[in-house]
Amino acid sequence: MSEDRIQLWIRLCVIAGLCAYCWYWCIRSIIFYRRNGFDFGKDFGPKVYAGGFLVPPKAKFFIAMPFAVAVTSFLTIFFVLGLGA
Repeated sequence: MSEDRIQLWIRLCVIAGLCAYCWYWCIRSIIFYRRNGFDFGKDFGPKVYAGGFLVPPKAKFFIAMPFAVAVTSFLTIFFVLGLGA
């Protein structure tokens, strides 16, 4: 196995772990807010910072978490396809 493949495997493991973490919190947030009638007065999940400021729960639910899921999923697919070539 070449050194390039080893680097791709390491990157895949890191990104796939981060992807699983993002999916986990996104699904848990959907379940939590659905059970509470989408009351965004309660913060749930990990703290998310953007520009040095804490992201409010509604923005985290509708923007930050889906963006993180999309980016990490795309990168995971990109690294898997890189290993298949």
